[in-house]
Amino acid sequence: MTDDSYLTRAERYSRIAEAHGARSRLVSNLRGLAFGLAVVSALFAIFGQAPLVAALASAAAAVAFIALVVWHARVIEAEDAALRSARVNRFADARAHGRFRELPATGARFADARHPYSDDLDVFGPGSLFQRLSVAHTRFGEQTLADWLRAPAPVAEIRERQEAARALAPELELRQRLEALALAVVDADGGRPERRASEPPDPEPLLRWAEAEPELTKNALLIWAARLLPVLTIGGMIAAGFGLPAALWGAPLIVQLLLAFKTREETTRVFLAVSSTEGAFLRYGAMLELLEQVDVQAPALSLLRERLISGPVRPSASMKAFRSLVGWYDVRHNGLVHPFINAIFLWDLNCTLALERWQLTSGRAARGWFEALGRFEALSSLAGLLRDEPSFVMPELTLGPACFEAEALGHPLIADEARVSNDVSLSLPGTALLVTGSNMSGKSTMLRAMGLATVMALAGAPVCARRFRVAHFAVRTSIRVSDSLGGGVSHFYAEVAKLKAVLDATAGDDPVLFLLDEVLHGTNSRERQIGARWVLRELLERGATGAASTHDMGLAELPAPLMERVTLVHFREQVSDGRMTFDYKLRPGPVVAGNALRLMRLVGLEVPLE
Repeated sequence: MTDDSYLTRAERYSRIAEAHGARSRLVSNLRGLAFGLAVVSALFAIFGQAPLVAALASAAAAVAFIALVVWHARVIEAEDAALRSARVNRFADARAHGRFRELPATGARFADARHPYSDDLDVFGPGSLFQRLSVAHTRFGEQTLADWLRAPAPVAEIRERQEAARALAPELELRQRLEALALAVVDADGGRPERRASEPPDPEPLLRWAEAEPELTKNALLIWAARLLPVLTIGGMIAAGFGLPAALWGAPLIVQLLLAFKTREETTRVFLAVSSTEGAFLRYGAMLELLEQVDVQAPALSLLRERLISGPVRPSASMKAFRSLVGWYDVRHNGLVHPFINAIFLWDLNCTLALERWQLTSGRAARGWFEALGRFEALSSLAGLLRDEPSFVMPELTLGPACFEAEALGHPLIADEARVSNDVSLSLPGTALLVTGSNMSGKSTMLRAMGLATVMALAGAPVCARRFRVAHFAVRTSIRVSDSLGGGVSHFYAEVAKLKAVLDATAGDDPVLFLLDEVLHGTNSRERQIGARWVLRELLERGATGAASTHDMGLAELPAPLMERVTLVHFREQVSDGRMTFDYKLRPGPVVAGNALRLMRLVGLEVPLE
């Protein structure tokens, strides 16, 4: 785990922000003074004794006011950038020191109780792996990381992600700069937590427009009319000032009004498409410009950069052009000026044609730019974990027989000081651990540690272990089972459905890693033992590898052929001075006794122990 450098950096950026804030207040006061001088001087120029001197003073004050406005905007931007950088470092410190549950991005929108393992393993939601791991703030970045955690990548791609994470891990400045720019997308008003958006803005509506086929540019006559008619109208108005007939400007103006009315539906549609999310869309430009300049040696990163710079136009330049075009289109927001400008200049039509030209040159490529940004944010998340957790290891992916071999395996969401690590070895397919132990002894935590290690490994992330070797498993779990009163689903039926899904997965291409907690604990002991033994036998005979936990000692009495494939391990508790404690260490063999009755006595229920 890192030292306090993140807090040191956060404090430094906070001091920079405070300095910019003080400068901002000074510039604001000077701006107000310049505006006041310009107004007073203008009044003296009109009504005073020395109009020329006053006019010059007014002009000088007006120029100073404009310069101060520009300067003030830059100071505010620098203040916001420093605030975001401070916030990025506070986030990093929370992740590195076990306070990741304080972070706003939980990935709750990706939670799905029907997913084969994400709900059981706490992959998404408050206190989740996503919350610990993610430095992504854009919608594409969060989506990419979530996709990586929900499904294993091909082995070659996993290794590329590992190499990219190793290369990015020491590039703290680069990663934090990108994250600070991403926060600008989420929080347009600066790096202040109280202004935090609940979810990243969605550029999808604008991307759908960008990828669509332009409508108005198909009509060459319309294009020439949009170019020539305003010239004729304005020229006719000038000519009319010299006594020529008004028809010289009236006729083309009428044609313009008809064209504006005819194209109104399409221009309005385009305006709504580009204005609804253009603010967030434009703020991606700085991120794209940064990614264009990345020079970190790793194939996955080189490929991302190549995707951006290989096109006919650089994404950052294209975004600047788009910003300019949308800026012209914003005249539509002025209800007093817009009708006149639109009538004389065919403003909406010409702006739409310009945007459609951008659509033709850049629209189809835009989604690829955002996907590249998303991949970079996801890779940065893996790299951040690798830097923050030097005790974690990059796993070895094996293409041979299915195996799960871990030294000092721990649960990545438990703080260092509380985490207990254990060795786990399942070196052959069709083998399993049968984990026994008393309540609260660590059985479920062990299963989740195994599952999270595999999920992280197959996403390309480092895992919480000293050494980890794993096959390309399909992870399937039945740990947390919920009933559904609204859907008429009982707890037992829900568990049976999950067990069936685990068994069905064995028909897939990848070997199955199963993790089953308290199998069939919703029924009576006799049927439970029969059903649980059958499930375990079926999984092992189909070549699945995994672990099952149980309180029921009867499940440890398996037929001899099955026992050859099963390793019995257990957790235990200690009772001293009326207190029950756990060391969470995995031990060989079955547990010799449970603790349910002793727990009852500890809370004051005088149940007999025999």
